[in-house]
Amino acid sequence: MDAAWAEAEQPVVGIIERACTDDSDDAGTRLLRVDNGLEGLVSDHGGTIARGTLEDVLETDPSLMVAAGASTLSAIARADPDAPVLPVGDIVGLETVNRDVLPDALAVALAGDATIRQRSVLGVDVDDGTTRDGNNTPARALFDVTLVTDEPARISEYGVSSRGESVATFRADGVVVATPAGSRGYASAVDAPQLSSAVDAVAVTPIAPFVMQTCQWVLPEDELTLTVERNDTPVRLVVDDRPAETVPVDTAVTIAADGALSTLSVPDLESE
Repeated sequence: MDAAWAEAEQPVVGIIERACTDDSDDAGTRLLRVDNGLEGLVSDHGGTIARGTLEDVLETDPSLMVAAGASTLSAIARADPDAPVLPVGDIVGLETVNRDVLPDALAVALAGDATIRQRSVLGVDVDDGTTRDGNNTPARALFDVTLVTDEPARISEYGVSSRGESVATFRADGVVVATPAGSRGYASAVDAPQLSSAVDAVAVTPIAPFVMQTCQWVLPEDELTLTVERNDTPVRLVVDDRPAETVPVDTAVTIAADGALSTLSVPDLESE
């Protein structure tokens, strides 16, 4: 549900320069490490800027955050902050701000003229335990959750259940579960249905299925279970492109809505 974002007194604007200390540079995060006049703009609104890693910024209790790149947005979703985020740059599936108009967009937000939009986040558990990715972070997905064979073109058999009832079993290289935001990214390459952010649902799609004609499903975002029914090679759980763990045969992977990421939307701004 959309809601107006209230102007904050003495706002703290968190600029996420990278998701964590050991993140490699990319064009998205680099654009936020340049002097683009944001300090003066925020000062004019009685606020301050906090720059650094996501962890550094969250320690300052920011009023709002500015972040670029899908991996950084995923990291913010895993951290589950109270502050909304203004996404910058090209992030498929999310409404973002062009880097050229970032100062104008931030000025709109600081004036209280931005809208908060809630983006579904999925929590992932394996056999009722809290699943963690390779960096020991609780597995939460802003875009998608995937089961896929460790070796390319090695088919396994997967099962999908929703609210305790079997939906299908099929042979494929893997299966992807995508949020509305994720349904426009990698999932779209495997012909997943594209979902509106207004629906509380996920798109579930086999990856390289064994049969030419197969189904894709739009299912409720609660009580969804994936299982590996049979495999000839290990099957990996991947959450927003981050490997989590190997999933044995007959092990239940439970996926359900786990809060939301608040993003800020501003009126269309023309770049110069």
